[in-house]
Amino acid sequence: MKECYSRRDFIRTVGLGTLGFGFGVSIFDSLYQYAEAEDNQDKHTLLMKGTVNFKGFMAKEITPNDEFYLTTYSEKVPDINYSNFRLRVEGQVKKPLIFTMKDLENRMDKTEFVTLQCIGNPIGGDSIGNALWDGVTLRKVLDETLPKGGIVKAAFYAEDGYSDSIPYALARSEDVLLAFRMNGEPLPRQHGYPLRAIVPGIYGMKHVKWLSKIELVNYDFKGYWEKRGWSDEAVMPIRSQILMPMEGKTIAAGNYVIGGIAYAGRYGISRVQVSLDDKKTWHEAEIKKPLSRWSWSLWRYDWKPLKEGDYTITVRGIDRSGKAQESPSIFAKILGTFPDGAKGLHSVKVKVTKKG
Repeated sequence: MKECYSRRDFIRTVGLGTLGFGFGVSIFDSLYQYAEAEDNQDKHTLLMKGTVNFKGFMAKEITPNDEFYLTTYSEKVPDINYSNFRLRVEGQVKKPLIFTMKDLENRMDKTEFVTLQCIGNPIGGDSIGNALWDGVTLRKVLDETLPKGGIVKAAFYAEDGYSDSIPYALARSEDVLLAFRMNGEPLPRQHGYPLRAIVPGIYGMKHVKWLSKIELVNYDFKGYWEKRGWSDEAVMPIRSQILMPMEGKTIAAGNYVIGGIAYAGRYGISRVQVSLDDKKTWHEAEIKKPLSRWSWSLWRYDWKPLKEGDYTITVRGIDRSGKAQESPSIFAKILGTFPDGAKGLHSVKVKVTKKG
């Protein structure tokens, strides 16, 4: 499929205290701020907090808009006029409707942190991000059209010619929304202005950008990528990742905080484990409460390497159903991310040296 682009493609160097990744890891000496969001106002206030310090692990828990990864279907970024925009909702409905952006904004009922990830993101890749989305629940819009019986899917059509779909039962959940704001601002053009779908727990190809039509259909609609063999369910599996340290880093013997992100879709992360001996033994990491049920979790582990040498650090997540992150099969290794996303555990190799 088309490339998943993130800031790593443009920023390959480490600046003074900042690592230029799509997931926005930044390391500073004196930022000690993190918070738990209790309501929508608190969520928006969090956007001003910047980097959080989870007991020595510094990271941008919210990915800034200009650092959020991009997935391209074509080279076209539609130039849509706000005043002229219309969303058509039709198909197996008794009352087809057309909505303006004002109509949709007046119906706003959802503000949620949701982690998105490209299905082409490899293990350890940075085509993943976490943002705050404002919009209206899809179910609320659909209900106004008086849907008929026998509906199988909700098909999404974009202004750039792209299409995809989700099961009708999922479309009627309280979690799927039509978003028009991202991190407190109108959607950036490249992220779907003025309207896109947000489908928590599902890979990004289902989060159709520049959304202009929704059609309720009584058959198994296949979108652009599904017709080419990619997963139609597109459910994100358990994924955990080491952000600190980076591959190849030299660490002084003593105290070091290992940290990263973990995500488990509809089940949520319950545990994160770290191995320091290439998966021979595992140690429990500490997890920060996520910003929402659909947001990634930050995790950290206090490491006290006393012996010099080469180490392989590996992380794995365990969801609330008790399922552990899986290692790849031989076929998964061959196929990579095709057809339903990458499988496997993230590892980094580092070297420990004497202090000083």
